Amino acid sequence: MLKHWLLASRPKTLVASLLPVVAGFLLAYEQAPNVSKVTGILCLLYCLLIQIGTNFANDYFDFLKGADEKRENAPRRMVSSGLISPKFMLLGTCLIFLLSFMVGLYLMESVKGSRYLLVVGVASILFGLGYTGGPFPLAYNGLGDLFVVVFFGFVAVLTTQYVITLSGNSDWQPNWILPLGVGLVINNLLVVNNYRDYEEDKQVDKRTIVVLLGRPAGLALFSLSVLISTLLIPFLVPSTWPTIFLLPLGIYAFLQLRKSMKGSDFSKVLSLCAVKVLLYTFLLMLGYLM
Repeated sequence: MLKHWLLASRPKTLVASLLPVVAGFLLAYEQAPNVSKVTGILCLLYCLLIQIGTNFANDYFDFLKGADEKRENAPRRMVSSGLISPKFMLLGTCLIFLLSFMVGLYLMESVKGSRYLLVVGVASILFGLGYTGGPFPLAYNGLGDLFVVVFFGFVAVLTTQYVITLSGNSDWQPNWILPLGVGLVINNLLVVNNYRDYEEDKQVDKRTIVVLLGRPAGLALFSLSVLISTLLIPFLVPSTWPTIFLLPLGIYAFLQLRKSMKGSDFSKVLSLCAVKVLLYTFLLMLGYLM
């Protein structure tokens, strides 16, 4: 049973929570070297819980919409496979989001942050649910990629930077450029999934960018994300210069995605993108801490 819940959390994608927190921490550390590492760890826990809750919600709502009934090239989903009941998945989703909100409240109080952080916390949960649920699910209306870039990029990075900067008793000076690169690196995980699920999504009217504009548009978005995150961002934010070394890996992943045909091919590309997220995290640390 525990194994099923672990699979429902989609562990390959959880690296997406590490990168924005590390990026936010580094931006804060650049301003105030005496920032709290414990606060950074709690920020990571918060982001992980939000992502896991969103993944649980996706499993539940995609089941209700029949989106997971035919997944020839993709991993099994727990509710549609009958491994976790819809009732327990919904309960698990609510518990994870409740826990994330409690961690967020503690963070806000511990650094004496603005009450606007409550808005961020509530919005994160509502959009996590609304990604595939509600009257206007984002993932079903071509807004999934925008959601990932906004929340995993700008919201996660800047909120982390804000909270950690306060922990070092310094004033927040937001960086609006690096979050774009972070969001685009992470979003390529979604692009690969949507490219893989093109046929199945089309059948259930899940209007992702790839479904709306075709697979060539998915490839274009993937390559544009690689170029912005590994060429433009290092040029605009000098401290991120080591990330330029990931350009060849990004090009290789693009070439592999373009010729992918079966589940194992897509799994390989997804793994490459996960590795790129991890390496992007490491190279950011190298650039900022050298």
